[in-house]
Amino acid sequence: MKLLIFAVSLALLSVFTTVDVSARPPCGKVWVEGHHNKHGKWVEPHWRNQRWVPGHHNRNGDWIPGHCR
Repeated sequence: MKLLIFAVSLALLSVFTTVDVSARPPCGKVWVEGHHNKHGKWVEPHWRNQRWVPGHHNRNGDWIPGHCR
């Protein structure tokens, strides 16, 4: 009986830790046009994966909510 309770508890723990419950939309890809980088080297046009940036304060102290960047 103890083994059964342990197994069920472990299964529930593993299920609930793998479920993503965040309400934010998934970040997609954006197209970046060709440009020169800060060293003057030409960078070809390409797709860039965006990532989630949590909410933060900017330089002026204004609150910026979380967003894809």
